[in-house]
Amino acid sequence: MNNNQNGNKPTKRTKWVAGTAVVAAISLMAMGTSALASSDRSVFKSFFNGNTEISAGSATLINQSKVMAGMKTTVEESIIAGNGAIIIVSFENEDGTVFPQDAAIAALELNWAKDASYMVEQRVTEDGKKIIAMFDVDTPSSLKGKKVTIQADAVVNNITGAVIAKGPFQNTFTAQESSTSYTIGVDHTLSQQQEKLSLQTINLSTIGIGIEGNRLDGHSDQLPEYNPKISISTSDGKETELYLGSTSTSDRGFEWHYNLNKEGKKVFLDAALITSISIDGLIIPVAK
Repeated sequence: MNNNQNGNKPTKRTKWVAGTAVVAAISLMAMGTSALASSDRSVFKSFFNGNTEISAGSATLINQSKVMAGMKTTVEESIIAGNGAIIIVSFENEDGTVFPQDAAIAALELNWAKDASYMVEQRVTEDGKKIIAMFDVDTPSSLKGKKVTIQADAVVNNITGAVIAKGPFQNTFTAQESSTSYTIGVDHTLSQQQEKLSLQTINLSTIGIGIEGNRLDGHSDQLPEYNPKISISTSDGKETELYLGSTSTSDRGFEWHYNLNKEGKKVFLDAALITSISIDGLIIPVAK
């Protein structure tokens, strides 16, 4: 789907679920709400063509580079919060050669755990000097303190498949949790559509709202089909509804990750401004 309303180049997006890849082109924007995160972080702004903002302190600057097969792979920065993560990686030729605008990184993967699921989006910068990729990750448990490897096979022409630069390329870094995240313990049961679900933890961060729980209906081996209506209230009295981005397994059982607006575009939040969360009308205060 190309939702490129502002005339920006679309990203190339790869969705990985249980080893299956689906490619699409999208454009992402931030949410217009008082909980909107704001900053001048250049790498995030570069990836989103300036259409999103990240609050100061939300992202961890990594800037760790490794050169393999003439390609400099740099883990730029990340947001690690709860069982979710955003990781920004860039690729550039060691000799400074520019990439064609239809270049793409082939077999771009995150190697950490077999149960991790993630989407990869990438774009060539306007000057052609870099290919920037963003990993949007859901994991069964936090990546905090874990060794994470980014790896790829080659740079290819995204249209013809011709190899532009042959790899492999890889870089390993230690994930650090971002400072602006909060965890709330809850004890709430949902019974909907013949599903009985126990909710236990809410993770609030720049990358959305994560709600963890487990099934009480004897189907613990299945992810729930039901997902509740979620909205947040902020310190200026505004209320904003968030929409489900993904449902994934966690160490507790499952996690809903709410990180989209009503148009299906990714949102980034300033978690410090959130005063309460509503789950199907149940108001849960946020104490920090």
